[in-house]
Amino acid sequence: MKKIIVILISFITCLSCQSQEKTDLEKINFSENYKQILENTKFKTDSREIVTTLPIAFTSETEPFKFGDVVISDAKENTLKKSKIGVLINNTTERNTKGLKIEVEGSSKSEELLSYLKTKYNAPKILSPVPTKNSEGKLLGNSAYLWESKNKSIILAQYYEYTNQQPTVASVLYFVDNIFLLPETQGKLVTHIVKTFSK
Repeated sequence: MKKIIVILISFITCLSCQSQEKTDLEKINFSENYKQILENTKFKTDSREIVTTLPIAFTSETEPFKFGDVVISDAKENTLKKSKIGVLINNTTERNTKGLKIEVEGSSKSEELLSYLKTKYNAPKILSPVPTKNSEGKLLGNSAYLWESKNKSIILAQYYEYTNQQPTVASVLYFVDNIFLLPETQGKLVTHIVKTFSK
């Protein structure tokens, strides 16, 4: 009888661990449908993401996700803004996944994300340096970094802003297919994003 109880407790514990396991967005296969990636979340779609111009499906339910070692969560210092996970789609007909957009709110998570990327992928190409303080001594603007690999690239933009008179950093990470061509221009998606954030 004791053995059965121990086995049952072990089984329940195992199920609990599996249900808490997060989807690692760094390991996402771009052949997956966006609905598979965002399953078990409430998501919305938009016909045009601002930087890439591609359709996007996105959710602010970030609890099920992480990127490598970085758990995606909302900022403690800013309750108005929410972190988001987005899946970039080639077009509204085929709806093939061509990349991810991860919005991270909060200085500590932004620092953690940059540190993780530098550790995992080494020093990035700097597209835009950290801005200098303005005449009022405030750090405003953005920096941007690029990590390239054979099939995918990572572009990380970090925005320096103020919330409730306190300096904060927010991040936007694009994780995209290197060979995908934008339908409107036939230029590479990664090249378009790099140009957007380059100074």
